[in-house]
Amino acid sequence: MASLITTFKEAMICIAHGYRVQPGEVVTVLMDADHRLEAEALAAAANAAGGEVTVLDISSQVARGLLAPGIPEPPKNVFGAVTSSDVVIVKTNIDYAHRFAHTKAVRTAVDNQAKIASVEEGLGTWGLTIDDITLVQKRTEALVKAFEGADKVKITTVKGTNLTLSIKGRPPLLVTPIREKGVMMGPMPLWGEVAFAVIEDSAEGVYVADGVMNIVAPFGLKEPITVSVKNGRAIDFKGGAEAAHLKHVIESSDANANVVAEFSIGTGHLEKLGTLSEKGMLGTIHLALGDNHSAYPGGKNVSKLHIDATIRSPTVEVDGKLVIKEGKVVIPY
Repeated sequence: MASLITTFKEAMICIAHGYRVQPGEVVTVLMDADHRLEAEALAAAANAAGGEVTVLDISSQVARGLLAPGIPEPPKNVFGAVTSSDVVIVKTNIDYAHRFAHTKAVRTAVDNQAKIASVEEGLGTWGLTIDDITLVQKRTEALVKAFEGADKVKITTVKGTNLTLSIKGRPPLLVTPIREKGVMMGPMPLWGEVAFAVIEDSAEGVYVADGVMNIVAPFGLKEPITVSVKNGRAIDFKGGAEAAHLKHVIESSDANANVVAEFSIGTGHLEKLGTLSEKGMLGTIHLALGDNHSAYPGGKNVSKLHIDATIRSPTVEVDGKLVIKEGKVVIPY
């Protein structure tokens, strides 16, 4: 368990070097009861930076959101707080926070030029330094350059993934510890990610999810799930009980829930396997089914679901150029 001193120390790094709270900025901290200590440490750090800070306990919304697999749109009082703030800090259950990032409330806050991010699990235990934040930023920016003007992406793994997709004309979304105004919500401060909205009818082939999957297996799949894809849609799911559950969740949602919507590369070096923060971990990629309209530049698919699944140790080629080999980034940074 983290001490109060180390929790506040890492909260100060998050506020000063991630959110970069300025004097007079309106700061809203959303928390649930399980994360009260961390939320109060972040609020105290934001107050010390001169922010005008309000802490909202949204435990009831988090509980309700975790009981349903969809995107958890908040009530209008929370919506108003989020959309009228300069800085929004989300310190709740991480599965809820990841899905909250796809709400209309967040989209509106981003359009209003807010700085918004969730804070990952383990505040006060990471051994986080400013150099860690700088390195994730640098690595993520290098990968963005490798994808400039890209069209075809090919993903393979030793477990059987063989998938192609297109990101032609789709701008990248950078998710890094350094939060900018008007950039979509993501986790911080360990997280790094380069994400793209996939051209909605372009994905073809098979991918084998062998890491974590929000909603279905947030702490890691017990058995890999093999997803067959045709014309951009997942049409078959093979595996164990978790594959059956994934199929049920998708078929119980809407007509666009099975679209391959997102392709993303993790760039964070302090993340750990077996947590939802694995999605931002160097050596993984993740693919998502469902919505890409709310959170990703150029995305056109609208759905009530957004289900991410990580693929460990992938090989990734971009228009025939090798970028990642079995989880290792092969371009310089």
